[in-house]
This record gives sequence, C-alpha cells and structure tokens, in this order.
Amino acid sequence: MRAKRNGYGVQESYAGYGLERNRAKDLLKECRAGKYNDLLRESARQAEPHIAEWIVESITEGKSFDRMAVKWELGEAEIMPCCRNSFYAYRKLTLAILDRMLRGKDAV
Repeated sequence: MRAKRNGYGVQESYAGYGLERNRAKDLLKECRAGKYNDLLRESARQAEPHIAEWIVESITEGKSFDRMAVKWELGEAEIMPCCRNSFYAYRKLTLAILDRMLRGKDAV
C-alpha cells in the first residue's frame, strides 16, 4: 500500500485529490499570473509547512523539482527536506486545497 498523509496518496493523480486536470491547469496559469498569492501560500502551508516555500516557488515560477535541485547542488539554496515524489504529491495537494478555498469549502 502506498504511503498516505491526511488521506492523500503519495502518487495520486489530480483526480485522487478531487481536482480535474483542466482545473489544475487553470489554477497554475492564474497563480503564475499573480492571482491568489496569499491563498496559495496558505494552501501550501496546509499541505506541508516544511516545504511550503518551494511549492509556492514551483507553482508561481513554473520551476520543476529538478530545476530547483540544480541550485541545491551548487550550494545556492537549501536542500528540500523531501523526495521528488512527495514534492509533487504536496504540490497537487496544494492546488486541491486552493481550489477548495476558492470554492468556499473547508480546505483539509
């Protein structure tokens, strides 16, 4: 069985988080345009407070885990305290929480 946190599977699809892929794409586009900054930060904190800053950077700037890893390898940034799979699971969870907040539902 895959590891779960708060009922969410580590390698779930967007649908596993109650979010349609097209909705996730729309949210990513809107966040990259500068919308929902405060809600995005809160969503990331709810998903996983230890990596919230990296999740926000990934979503708002379109940076992948690997692209951020280059900075860690060069010593220009702190190493993220989770693996690639967990990072993307928390990123999906962040978008699901943001979607729920925007729809006026409880987040987690």
